[in-house]
Amino acid sequence: MVSLAFSPRVKRRMKRLVRQPVTWGVVAWVSFLGAAGNHFLILGLAAWTYGLLLVCMGCLVLLGWAIGSAGNAGAFGDLLRQAIDVLPEARLITARDGSTVYANPGFRRLMPVAPGKPELSGIVDVLDGEYAISEFKRLKGNALNGIGDHAELPIRGADGMKEWRRISVAPLGKPAGFSLWLVRDVTARREMESAQRKEFRQVFDFVDNLPVGFFSSDQNGRFRFVNQTLGDWLGVSPEMVRATGMGLSDFVEEISEGANGLMRLKGTDGNAFDVYVRQTELYDAQGHFVHNRCLVLREGIEIGNVAPKRSATAPHRASLGHDPRVRWLFNEAPIGIAVLDMDLNINDCNRAFLKMLGRHQEAIIGRPLFDQFKVENHEDASRQLGKVAMGAIAAVRFDAQMATARGRILTVSVFAGHMEDETGQISGFVLHFIDATEQRDLELQFTQAQKMQAIGQLAGGVAHDFNNVLTALTGFCEILLERHPKGDPDHQELQQIYQSGNRATDLVRQLLAFSRKQTLRPKIVDISEVISDLSAMLNRSLGETVNLRIEHGRDLHQIRVDTGQLEQVVVNLAVNAGHAMNSEGEVIIRTANADISEPVEQAHDTMPPGRYVSIEVSDTGCGIAPENMTKIFEPFFTTKDVDKGTGLGLSTVYGIVRQTDGYIFVDSVVGKGTTFSIYFPAVEETAVVTKVDKKQPDLFDHADLTGTATILLVEDEDPVRLFGARALSAKGYEVLEASSGDAAWDVMKKKGDKIDLIITDVVMPGMKGPDLVALVRERLPDIKVIFMSGYAEDVIPEGIENDPTIHFLPKPFKLKDLAYKVKEVLGEI
Repeated sequence: MVSLAFSPRVKRRMKRLVRQPVTWGVVAWVSFLGAAGNHFLILGLAAWTYGLLLVCMGCLVLLGWAIGSAGNAGAFGDLLRQAIDVLPEARLITARDGSTVYANPGFRRLMPVAPGKPELSGIVDVLDGEYAISEFKRLKGNALNGIGDHAELPIRGADGMKEWRRISVAPLGKPAGFSLWLVRDVTARREMESAQRKEFRQVFDFVDNLPVGFFSSDQNGRFRFVNQTLGDWLGVSPEMVRATGMGLSDFVEEISEGANGLMRLKGTDGNAFDVYVRQTELYDAQGHFVHNRCLVLREGIEIGNVAPKRSATAPHRASLGHDPRVRWLFNEAPIGIAVLDMDLNINDCNRAFLKMLGRHQEAIIGRPLFDQFKVENHEDASRQLGKVAMGAIAAVRFDAQMATARGRILTVSVFAGHMEDETGQISGFVLHFIDATEQRDLELQFTQAQKMQAIGQLAGGVAHDFNNVLTALTGFCEILLERHPKGDPDHQELQQIYQSGNRATDLVRQLLAFSRKQTLRPKIVDISEVISDLSAMLNRSLGETVNLRIEHGRDLHQIRVDTGQLEQVVVNLAVNAGHAMNSEGEVIIRTANADISEPVEQAHDTMPPGRYVSIEVSDTGCGIAPENMTKIFEPFFTTKDVDKGTGLGLSTVYGIVRQTDGYIFVDSVVGKGTTFSIYFPAVEETAVVTKVDKKQPDLFDHADLTGTATILLVEDEDPVRLFGARALSAKGYEVLEASSGDAAWDVMKKKGDKIDLIITDVVMPGMKGPDLVALVRERLPDIKVIFMSGYAEDVIPEGIENDPTIHFLPKPFKLKDLAYKVKEVLGEI
């Protein structure tokens, strides 16, 4: 072992570093990021591994100690706490008496506890059923005893639907009694497992009731499974056979052709009967024996073209006929079955197979199986069936995609085995088809949701930080532009800075649109009027070589949207269409009512039935390559040159549409063009259409934005607070500044009677904006408030978001935006 020698001075420094809580806080945070990074990078995982959970718990313990005991690291601790706040999983820390020490925003999102109710006791109210409540009480009891535990429990979601949560608890050590609770949404995984169990039950019921015997046995020949049919033949129940350790040898009276072949069995009633037994040994990937799987055919029963082989020397055995029960079970089986010849042509199929494809028997029988498969599945299917044909393996399973008569693509699991003629030669195949489309869609939706949630969380966090920077950047630039008007040597350079800031603002707005965290102002609108108002601008954007055609449907329903965001959606799609045609061709915008009677599925979205208004934007351009169809709505994905696009256009469209409860689908043919179809829910006919006032922004140029009121400005970002204070002071207001909620409360206690308006950030270290306002309202219930935030308006708690005396100003805002908002709230405009 190598020994490292350090000087006494170095040793003293190392000891001081180790004793610093901030040091351990950094270690904890780096460890947490390393563990969590694996989760976000491997987005296809359905759940966190238990080891990852333990790592996160340990990191949070260190993190909590660092934040709680580092007096000189308050800012750093607050930063770490904010970082934890934006994580999508729910985290809750409770004391021994059940009171809340800390709860991140994700907790209220995943557990719809009633406002004002303690988090831990409120969980019981949303649990679904007595079993869930008793299990949760068990978790609480274990937590009090210092025992970590977890359970998956059903809850009633905000919409009344049943959802599932995985609730984990772990003791935090000293001081004793503190517990860390983690909550994860496992609804999608539970739905997938439920769909799988349903399919397995269907297969099991089918096997159990077939008119053929089926059993599996261990290496010693003892039964592990016996279906109901074989149990009836032997005169015993399947449960009794398994419980007593019996095997097939206990019922064999005579063997004619060895373990695989003809034999005579004798049941418990003393009656003997002839059967044909086919046995297959199964081994795992390491070559270890798993079990024997055996099919038992009783003489007198034939399934399709499969019958027990008959020995030439076997006496008094008549030829085997067709049993109508077998044909009935074949036709009425809940899964699709097809019988193939050696050329892979379909000789027979049951009703479930025809129903699955939506085709008549004449369109299936006698045709190649591969006519039903997608081309990309042919190679794998040929390889798998070839193994069965050569006798290398008794049965195989593979996945394939098949097109229905209506063009819907099904994902099916295919189980293929072979048939034998009377000489024992392989004569064809029997294929069982299980529709796994729903399961596959759930898996893809779950994976995509995890992926988009991670990207959206990142985009929202980045946008918030940039909004603070841009507020100060563009704000101070406006102040300088007022000091250096046109004609000043510095005016042009300042104008370039200001315009660059505005472009960055647009980019941030696109990020927020994708993450669905932008502030919307939805109104009841007439969609035809909105699109007609855009026609002049669209013609200019598309150029003279592109023909724009707008076709409005009749008697369109009304929709509820943010007009500005709807305009951005239409403009983005139209401009993209122009680019796809190299500025030559035709762009068509159509509107129509759409009454959807069945769910519409595409990619990872499913639109439920209902009344919608549709907008179609079509072009005659180059189309979208099939391999790009699943990526076009992802942020930063683009097929354009590096300097010709950000890759945020379609992701912005997708975010706006989905945040407005709409749906967007795409249909494209390479070389012919692309159509984007948007569906917005229709509103009631009695709703009043809101006319959009296009002249509203001009009020800034004519209104008197000066004033004399006293304003308390609360903002933890120094540049933003400094800009706001200077801007308002220049308009004549008296501005009192505070860098935190606690500092603002101190100001209110001294000068509260003189303050006319509070402008406060929402998310701040320590006391947050809503907490400050709630405290102030106890003394001054009528004081007016403006919240400002780089996040969306939904960061304001539900209890006060509908208060008419509380207003919202999204960042980044300009000098005139701030001044106009203040005048408006004070009632002076």
